[in-house]
Amino acid sequence: MSTETFTCDHCHMRFKKNPRLKGEQHYCGSRECQQARKNKWEREKLKTDVNYKARRLAYRGQWYSRYPGDKYQSAYRQCHPEYMVGNREKQRKRGKTLTGNASGSKIVNPDALPSESLVLCGLYVLSPYKKTDTEKIVKPDAFIVELRACSGFQDVLPCVSS
Repeated sequence: MSTETFTCDHCHMRFKKNPRLKGEQHYCGSRECQQARKNKWEREKLKTDVNYKARRLAYRGQWYSRYPGDKYQSAYRQCHPEYMVGNREKQRKRGKTLTGNASGSKIVNPDALPSESLVLCGLYVLSPYKKTDTEKIVKPDAFIVELRACSGFQDVLPCVSS
């Protein structure tokens, strides 16, 4: 490898070294890679420096005492009335899209999982489901995955039925 280039530890792309940096360069200047560098430094600092960890925990405790979780959203809404108006309008549109009308029907479903099994016995690959649209509907207990069957392993493992 040339001494004028380096490979970024995060994105694994090759870059020209910054001549102003005196030490070994491990990360490029992209926002994502710099954030990864800072996160790594933070994790290491929390592991090795007891005083730093204590200060961080104390600061976090102070912040939570000033902004308790149950009060944060209500305070935000009071300070940002335009957010509330826009959010209500978006929710009406989502409600109309999902149910055909915006009145009376529930969007949040706390009982998303049925009691009986809908999946046949076998091996599946679980991967996060990627939505195409950016709008989200609140489902507090939903874990959405895409199931794809794996072939060839069904004969090896016994089927456990419930």
